[in-house]
Amino acid sequence: MPAQAKHEVRIGWISRAIWVGIGLGATAALVGCTDIAPDDVAGDQGAATSETNGLSFVNGLSLTNGLSGTNGLSMVNGLSSTNGLSSTNGLMTTAMGRRAVSYIVRCALSSGNSLVKDDQGGNHYTYAGALGLATDWYSGSISSSEQELVSACVMAHLNVAGVHVPLWLVSGASGIGWGTSGSYPNMEGTFFGNIMSLGSDGRLPAFYCEGSGFSKGIVPGRLGTTLVNAPYRNPWGDGALCSDHCSKHNSDGYTSCNGYNNPITVWRAASYKPAFDAGYKYKLISSSSGLRMDIAGASSSDGANAVQASDVGGANQQFYILSAASSQWKIIDVRSGLAITNRNGSAVTQNAYNGSATDNWSIDDHNGHFKFINKSSGKALQSPGSSNGASIVTGTYNGASNTDWDLFAVDSL
Repeated sequence: MPAQAKHEVRIGWISRAIWVGIGLGATAALVGCTDIAPDDVAGDQGAATSETNGLSFVNGLSLTNGLSGTNGLSMVNGLSSTNGLSSTNGLMTTAMGRRAVSYIVRCALSSGNSLVKDDQGGNHYTYAGALGLATDWYSGSISSSEQELVSACVMAHLNVAGVHVPLWLVSGASGIGWGTSGSYPNMEGTFFGNIMSLGSDGRLPAFYCEGSGFSKGIVPGRLGTTLVNAPYRNPWGDGALCSDHCSKHNSDGYTSCNGYNNPITVWRAASYKPAFDAGYKYKLISSSSGLRMDIAGASSSDGANAVQASDVGGANQQFYILSAASSQWKIIDVRSGLAITNRNGSAVTQNAYNGSATDNWSIDDHNGHFKFINKSSGKALQSPGSSNGASIVTGTYNGASNTDWDLFAVDSL
């Protein structure tokens, strides 16, 4: 394997450590706000790069007109300049947009380098570099090949569920490298294109193709699941394999796809434990009814029932998913600040969190969805049917769709 550097790093989001494995270098201390917390660095040598995805597409990385279209981002001026990444419009003006900036900088700048930017209120944010795919972009323009690399890197990080999942990236770029890892046996797919601006057809040139492990180890929010409003598409149609259309580099990745010479191939593990982001607000959608978890009457009172309802976009339909213990999570309604609990039979209600097993849940994936199992009852969060306003209950988990849930990150702190 080539002797290109691989580093394994821990990066903290909102002062909570979430495992990642990328080449993040020096500690990045925040000056003003808390989009990103300091990095704890440890390294080893190898090829390719292990990484964690978790960039939610919703409301943050808006690619309707390309990154340089309406997001306050310039391809000509450096990221560090006022005209390169605007503080007064686009990405830096929203929490989800600033999340997107953190991934863009992570892809573009090298380990040991960082970017300090202000938002529209003059608050300072420091973003750490990692992969070094477009280092000149810090103070100057970004070339077309670098645009392709950063585009593929950003797409590789997208996860519409807003869940952190370890991945293995492969590319000819020196900041990533070639090679495989036994810990990541499933080739998910390859990302390529240029998301900086629209193509001549008026569409965003954001593409993927399927890898040999596309349907194995399916990860919610990633390729292989039902993705709503995902920015990328398979140019050869659903089911088209990279191996039939791209130029191979041995068996680990590809050197070009559909005229783009800087693709990035993603491999995923056979299994994983999902890590939820304390800085995201999530919505929970029943896989069977398509309705959202809600609190009856948008109540802020202890004992109010959790129900399923049509999406109204209210804070009563948004939840924080916070670590309570190892592999245990508490689900907190954004509006009421109360926890989703299973304290009385099959009833699911909100109550002030008390740390007991009735208030904690294990969350694991199931065929691209999630199952929520209460740590006290051992029962699964369950949709009662298709009725709008019906109370959510717990029941024996049997793999049916009424006990499967989809998550989407809808906003960020």
